[in-house]
Amino acid sequence: MSSLPNSAGAGGARNVLNMLARPLTILLRAEDAVPIALVAAITFGGLLWNVHAGLVWTTPGPLILVSIIALVFLGMGTIFSTVFSNRIIAELAIYLALWAVFPIFGIRLSYLAATLDLPLQDALFARLDALLGFDWRTTASILWSNPLFIDVLIWSYRSNLVQPLILVCAFALFGPRGRNRELLTAMIFASVATVAVFAVLPSFGPNEIYGIDSGWHTVLGQLRAGTHAVLPYVGIVSFPSYHASMAIILTAAVRNNRAAFIVSSIVNGLMIVATVPIGYHYLIDVIAGILIAFAALAAAWRLEERQNRGARPAENDL
Repeated sequence: MSSLPNSAGAGGARNVLNMLARPLTILLRAEDAVPIALVAAITFGGLLWNVHAGLVWTTPGPLILVSIIALVFLGMGTIFSTVFSNRIIAELAIYLALWAVFPIFGIRLSYLAATLDLPLQDALFARLDALLGFDWRTTASILWSNPLFIDVLIWSYRSNLVQPLILVCAFALFGPRGRNRELLTAMIFASVATVAVFAVLPSFGPNEIYGIDSGWHTVLGQLRAGTHAVLPYVGIVSFPSYHASMAIILTAAVRNNRAAFIVSSIVNGLMIVATVPIGYHYLIDVIAGILIAFAALAAAWRLEERQNRGARPAENDL
Protein backbone atom coordinates (compact mmCIF):
# COMPACT_ATOMS: atom_id res chain seq x y z
CA MET A 1 0.00 0.00 0.00
CA SER A 2 1.39 3.37 -0.95
CA SER A 3 1.25 6.34 1.37
CA LEU A 4 1.21 10.08 0.84
CA PRO A 5 4.46 11.95 1.29
CA ASN A 6 4.81 13.64 4.65
CA SER A 7 4.48 17.10 3.13
CA ALA A 8 1.22 16.18 1.42
CA GLY A 9 -0.11 14.59 4.59
CA ALA A 10 0.79 17.62 6.64
CA GLY A 11 -0.84 19.88 4.08
CA GLY A 12 -4.01 17.79 4.16
CA ALA A 13 -4.11 17.93 7.94
CA ARG A 14 -3.69 21.70 7.85
CA ASN A 15 -6.54 21.96 5.36
CA VAL A 16 -8.81 19.92 7.63
CA LEU A 17 -7.88 22.02 10.68
CA ASN A 18 -8.49 25.19 8.71
CA MET A 19 -11.93 23.94 7.67
CA LEU A 20 -12.82 23.11 11.27
CA ALA A 21 -11.40 26.33 12.69
CA ARG A 22 -13.04 28.66 10.17
CA PRO A 23 -16.60 28.61 11.68
CA LEU A 24 -15.19 29.15 15.20
CA THR A 25 -12.98 31.97 13.93
CA ILE A 26 -16.01 33.64 12.31
CA LEU A 27 -18.03 33.32 15.52
CA LEU A 28 -15.19 34.64 17.70
CA ARG A 29 -15.01 37.74 15.49
CA ALA A 30 -18.77 38.24 15.81
CA GLU A 31 -20.63 40.39 18.32
CA ASP A 32 -21.35 37.31 20.44
CA ALA A 33 -17.68 36.39 20.83
CA VAL A 34 -17.62 36.92 24.62
CA PRO A 35 -20.27 34.34 25.64
CA ILE A 36 -18.99 31.92 23.00
CA ALA A 37 -15.45 32.20 24.38
CA LEU A 38 -16.68 31.86 27.97
CA VAL A 39 -18.71 28.71 27.23
CA ALA A 40 -15.76 27.26 25.31
CA ALA A 41 -13.44 28.01 28.25
CA ILE A 42 -15.78 26.34 30.74
CA THR A 43 -16.22 23.32 28.47
CA PHE A 44 -12.59 22.68 27.65
CA GLY A 45 -11.40 23.71 31.11
CA GLY A 46 -13.80 21.22 32.66
CA LEU A 47 -12.74 18.46 30.27
CA LEU A 48 -9.05 19.03 30.99
CA TRP A 49 -9.60 19.10 34.75
CA ASN A 50 -11.68 15.94 34.49
CA VAL A 51 -8.79 14.15 32.78
CA HIS A 52 -6.92 14.56 36.06
CA ALA A 53 -9.91 13.93 38.36
CA GLY A 54 -11.29 10.95 36.42
CA LEU A 55 -14.95 11.56 37.27
CA VAL A 56 -17.74 9.64 35.54
CA TRP A 57 -21.28 11.02 35.68
CA THR A 58 -24.51 11.02 33.76
CA THR A 59 -26.17 14.00 32.07
CA PRO A 60 -29.86 14.79 31.35
CA GLY A 61 -29.26 13.54 27.81
CA PRO A 62 -26.42 11.67 26.05
CA LEU A 63 -23.45 14.04 26.04
CA ILE A 64 -22.52 13.12 22.48
CA LEU A 65 -26.05 13.95 21.32
CA VAL A 66 -26.01 17.29 23.14
CA SER A 67 -22.62 18.04 21.57
CA ILE A 68 -23.86 17.23 18.07
CA ILE A 69 -26.98 19.37 18.51
CA ALA A 70 -24.88 22.25 19.82
CA LEU A 71 -22.46 21.99 16.88
CA VAL A 72 -25.35 21.90 14.40
CA PHE A 73 -26.86 25.04 15.94
CA LEU A 74 -23.47 26.77 15.97
CA GLY A 75 -23.08 25.84 12.31
CA MET A 76 -26.49 27.31 11.58
CA GLY A 77 -25.53 30.44 13.48
CA THR A 78 -22.37 30.76 11.39
CA ILE A 79 -24.26 30.29 8.11
CA PHE A 80 -27.00 32.77 8.98
CA SER A 81 -24.43 35.24 10.28
CA THR A 82 -22.49 35.22 7.02
CA VAL A 83 -24.01 33.53 3.95
CA PHE A 84 -27.72 34.32 4.42
CA SER A 85 -27.37 37.19 6.91
CA ASN A 86 -30.51 36.54 8.98
CA ARG A 87 -29.87 38.01 12.42
CA ILE A 88 -32.89 36.43 14.14
CA ILE A 89 -32.13 32.85 13.06
CA ALA A 90 -28.42 33.34 13.74
CA GLU A 91 -29.07 34.63 17.27
CA LEU A 92 -31.56 31.87 18.03
CA ALA A 93 -29.21 29.16 16.81
CA ILE A 94 -26.12 30.48 18.59
CA TYR A 95 -27.75 31.01 21.98
CA LEU A 96 -29.74 27.77 21.96
CA ALA A 97 -26.43 26.00 21.29
CA LEU A 98 -24.65 27.83 24.10
CA TRP A 99 -27.46 27.23 26.61
CA ALA A 100 -27.45 23.52 25.71
CA VAL A 101 -23.79 23.24 26.68
CA PHE A 102 -23.23 25.78 29.48
CA PRO A 103 -25.41 24.21 32.26
CA ILE A 104 -23.94 20.74 31.74
CA PHE A 105 -20.34 21.88 32.08
CA GLY A 106 -21.22 24.36 34.81
CA ILE A 107 -22.39 21.39 36.88
CA ARG A 108 -19.22 19.53 35.90
CA LEU A 109 -17.10 22.36 37.31
CA SER A 110 -18.96 22.20 40.63
CA TYR A 111 -18.33 18.44 40.81
CA LEU A 112 -14.65 18.97 40.12
CA ALA A 113 -14.48 21.73 42.74
CA ALA A 114 -15.96 19.33 45.32
CA THR A 115 -13.09 16.89 44.78
CA LEU A 116 -10.74 19.41 46.44
CA ASP A 117 -12.30 18.19 49.72
CA LEU A 118 -11.66 21.37 51.69
CA PRO A 119 -13.11 21.62 55.23
CA LEU A 120 -16.91 21.86 55.45
CA GLN A 121 -18.30 25.20 56.63
CA ASP A 122 -21.82 24.23 57.76
CA ALA A 123 -21.11 25.26 61.36
CA LEU A 124 -19.95 28.70 60.19
CA PHE A 125 -23.03 29.26 58.02
CA ALA A 126 -25.36 28.11 60.81
CA ARG A 127 -23.73 30.64 63.14
CA LEU A 128 -24.09 33.42 60.57
CA ASP A 129 -27.78 32.58 60.14
CA ALA A 130 -28.20 32.70 63.93
CA LEU A 131 -26.51 36.11 64.03
CA LEU A 132 -29.03 37.29 61.44
CA GLY A 133 -31.85 35.98 63.64
CA PHE A 134 -32.82 33.33 61.10
CA ASP A 135 -33.91 29.84 62.11
CA TRP A 136 -33.92 27.53 59.08
CA ARG A 137 -35.97 24.70 60.60
CA THR A 138 -38.73 27.01 61.84
CA THR A 139 -38.95 28.84 58.51
CA ALA A 140 -38.92 25.65 56.46
CA SER A 141 -41.58 24.06 58.72
CA ILE A 142 -43.90 27.07 58.35
CA LEU A 143 -43.54 27.04 54.57
CA TRP A 144 -44.01 23.28 54.29
CA SER A 145 -47.19 23.50 56.38
CA ASN A 146 -48.98 24.97 53.35
CA PRO A 147 -48.98 22.33 50.57
CA LEU A 148 -50.44 24.66 47.94
CA PHE A 149 -47.79 27.32 48.54
CA ILE A 150 -45.07 24.66 48.50
CA ASP A 151 -46.31 23.51 45.07
CA VAL A 152 -46.02 27.10 43.85
CA LEU A 153 -42.52 27.36 45.29
CA ILE A 154 -41.46 24.10 43.64
CA TRP A 155 -42.79 25.36 40.31
CA SER A 156 -40.93 28.66 40.63
CA TYR A 157 -37.73 26.92 41.76
CA ARG A 158 -37.77 24.67 38.69
CA SER A 159 -38.64 27.50 36.31
CA ASN A 160 -34.93 28.29 36.10
CA LEU A 161 -34.78 25.52 33.49
CA VAL A 162 -37.41 27.14 31.26
CA GLN A 163 -36.96 30.87 31.70
CA PRO A 164 -33.64 31.14 29.82
CA LEU A 165 -35.09 29.35 26.78
CA ILE A 166 -38.11 31.66 26.72
CA LEU A 167 -35.88 34.72 26.98
CA VAL A 168 -33.50 33.49 24.25
CA CYS A 169 -36.44 33.31 21.83
CA ALA A 170 -37.99 36.59 23.00
CA PHE A 171 -34.77 38.59 22.76
CA ALA A 172 -33.87 37.12 19.36
CA LEU A 173 -37.32 37.91 17.95
CA PHE A 174 -38.13 41.22 19.63
CA GLY A 175 -34.91 42.59 21.11
CA PRO A 176 -33.29 44.52 22.53
CA ARG A 177 -30.15 43.70 20.58
CA GLY A 178 -27.41 42.35 22.77
CA ARG A 179 -29.68 41.27 25.63
CA ASN A 180 -29.07 37.56 24.98
CA ARG A 181 -25.35 38.28 25.13
CA GLU A 182 -25.72 40.21 28.38
CA LEU A 183 -27.91 37.52 29.97
CA LEU A 184 -25.64 34.58 29.22
CA THR A 185 -22.47 36.51 30.07
CA ALA A 186 -23.86 37.49 33.49
CA MET A 187 -25.02 33.90 34.12
CA ILE A 188 -21.57 32.54 33.31
CA PHE A 189 -19.80 35.10 35.51
CA ALA A 190 -22.15 34.21 38.38
CA SER A 191 -21.66 30.48 37.80
CA VAL A 192 -17.87 30.68 37.82
CA ALA A 193 -17.88 32.88 40.94
CA THR A 194 -20.31 30.48 42.66
CA VAL A 195 -18.15 27.44 41.90
CA ALA A 196 -14.99 29.25 43.02
CA VAL A 197 -16.53 30.20 46.38
CA PHE A 198 -18.03 26.72 46.81
CA ALA A 199 -14.61 25.16 46.21
CA VAL A 200 -13.14 27.13 49.12
CA LEU A 201 -16.21 27.11 51.42
CA PRO A 202 -18.06 23.83 50.80
CA SER A 203 -21.11 22.75 52.79
CA PHE A 204 -23.91 20.20 52.71
CA GLY A 205 -26.71 22.58 53.72
CA PRO A 206 -28.82 23.18 56.83
CA ASN A 207 -30.95 20.08 56.31
CA GLU A 208 -27.97 17.92 57.29
CA ILE A 209 -27.99 19.40 60.79
CA TYR A 210 -31.55 18.14 61.30
CA GLY A 211 -31.04 14.76 59.66
CA ILE A 212 -33.12 15.62 56.57
CA ASP A 213 -31.87 13.78 53.50
CA SER A 214 -31.23 15.56 50.20
CA GLY A 215 -30.75 14.53 46.60
CA TRP A 216 -27.12 15.62 46.59
CA HIS A 217 -25.86 14.25 49.93
CA THR A 218 -24.57 10.99 48.47
CA VAL A 219 -23.08 12.65 45.40
CA LEU A 220 -21.23 15.32 47.37
CA GLY A 221 -20.03 12.75 49.88
CA GLN A 222 -18.65 10.52 47.12
CA LEU A 223 -16.93 13.46 45.42
CA ARG A 224 -15.27 14.54 48.67
CA ALA A 225 -14.23 10.96 49.41
CA GLY A 226 -12.57 10.63 46.01
CA THR A 227 -14.67 7.70 44.80
CA HIS A 228 -15.15 7.19 41.07
CA ALA A 229 -18.66 5.76 40.92
CA VAL A 230 -20.99 6.91 38.14
CA LEU A 231 -22.60 10.09 39.46
CA PRO A 232 -26.02 11.49 38.58
CA TYR A 233 -26.56 15.03 37.30
CA VAL A 234 -27.65 17.14 40.29
CA GLY A 235 -26.90 20.53 41.82
CA ILE A 236 -24.53 20.20 44.79
CA VAL A 237 -23.67 23.81 45.66
CA SER A 238 -25.13 25.20 48.88
CA PHE A 239 -23.07 28.36 49.46
CA PRO A 240 -23.60 30.59 47.50
CA SER A 241 -27.08 29.94 46.11
CA TYR A 242 -26.95 29.94 42.31
CA HIS A 243 -30.75 29.92 42.19
CA ALA A 244 -30.70 33.25 44.01
CA SER A 245 -28.19 34.58 41.47
CA MET A 246 -30.31 33.35 38.56
CA ALA A 247 -33.46 34.92 40.00
CA ILE A 248 -31.84 38.37 40.07
CA ILE A 249 -30.20 38.06 36.64
CA LEU A 250 -33.34 36.72 34.95
CA THR A 251 -35.40 39.57 36.38
CA ALA A 252 -32.86 42.20 35.36
CA ALA A 253 -32.87 40.83 31.82
CA VAL A 254 -36.46 42.04 31.20
CA ARG A 255 -36.10 45.43 32.88
CA ASN A 256 -37.12 47.32 29.73
CA ASN A 257 -40.63 45.86 29.61
CA ARG A 258 -42.87 46.77 32.55
CA ALA A 259 -45.29 43.83 32.26
CA ALA A 260 -42.50 41.27 31.79
CA PHE A 261 -40.55 42.82 34.67
CA ILE A 262 -43.55 42.57 37.03
CA VAL A 263 -44.21 38.92 36.12
CA SER A 264 -40.51 38.05 36.34
CA SER A 265 -40.21 39.80 39.72
CA ILE A 266 -43.05 37.69 41.12
CA VAL A 267 -41.83 34.37 39.70
CA ASN A 268 -38.20 34.94 40.65
CA GLY A 269 -39.09 36.45 44.01
CA LEU A 270 -40.82 33.14 44.73
CA MET A 271 -37.72 31.34 43.46
CA ILE A 272 -35.62 33.16 46.06
CA VAL A 273 -38.09 32.21 48.80
CA ALA A 274 -38.02 28.61 47.54
CA THR A 275 -34.26 28.35 48.04
CA VAL A 276 -34.86 27.83 51.77
CA PRO A 277 -37.44 24.99 51.92
CA ILE A 278 -36.87 23.47 48.45
CA GLY A 279 -33.19 24.12 47.83
CA TYR A 280 -32.19 23.54 51.48
CA HIS A 281 -30.13 26.74 51.61
CA TYR A 282 -28.96 28.76 54.57
CA LEU A 283 -30.11 32.37 54.53
CA ILE A 284 -26.48 33.41 54.13
CA ASP A 285 -26.35 31.28 50.95
CA VAL A 286 -29.15 33.37 49.47
CA ILE A 287 -27.57 36.68 50.47
CA ALA A 288 -24.24 35.63 48.93
CA GLY A 289 -25.98 34.48 45.75
CA ILE A 290 -27.75 37.84 45.39
CA LEU A 291 -24.49 39.75 45.90
CA ILE A 292 -22.78 37.59 43.26
CA ALA A 293 -25.65 38.31 40.85
CA PHE A 294 -25.23 42.07 41.18
CA ALA A 295 -21.47 41.77 40.70
CA ALA A 296 -21.97 39.56 37.62
CA LEU A 297 -24.51 41.99 36.18
CA ALA A 298 -22.16 44.93 36.77
CA ALA A 299 -19.37 43.10 34.92
CA ALA A 300 -21.69 42.12 32.05
CA TRP A 301 -23.04 45.67 31.76
CA ARG A 302 -19.49 47.02 31.67
CA LEU A 303 -18.68 44.69 28.78
CA GLU A 304 -21.88 45.74 27.00
CA GLU A 305 -20.97 49.41 27.37
CA ARG A 306 -17.55 48.78 25.88
CA GLN A 307 -19.00 46.76 23.00
CA ASN A 308 -21.75 49.27 22.25
CA ARG A 309 -19.59 52.37 22.60
CA GLY A 310 -19.98 54.41 19.47
CA ALA A 311 -22.66 52.09 18.04
CA ARG A 312 -26.27 53.03 17.40
CA PRO A 313 -28.35 52.33 20.55
CA ALA A 314 -30.38 49.13 20.27
CA GLU A 315 -34.13 49.35 20.26
CA ASN A 316 -35.43 48.69 23.75
CA ASP A 317 -38.70 47.03 22.88
CA LEU A 318 -38.64 44.30 25.51
